[in-house]
Amino acid sequence: MVRIFGSKAQAKVLEYMLDNRGKVFNQASLAKSLKLSPSTVSRVAGELAREGIVLEERLDGRMKLLCLNEGDEMVKLILDFYEKIKALRGGNV
Repeated sequence: MVRIFGSKAQAKVLEYMLDNRGKVFNQASLAKSLKLSPSTVSRVAGELAREGIVLEERLDGRMKLLCLNEGDEMVKLILDFYEKIKALRGGNV
């Protein structure tokens, strides 16, 4: 669990991606949206990618694109858990 929700920044990135599933983000826009530094988003995304939760791809060798790996079994469980928690809290996690 610590590898998935290891830090506040990691939980923030994961929650944002869960709320915006199906979308592809570039690292800079994700950092701006979440008010995190690009280096923090890079570190967090790398950790989530190693767990198979996030897919990363470099575009033109520079821009890093990120998306939630919705085909992964662990991500499916996280999504189910997240939706249940949201329902219990009236849409707020």
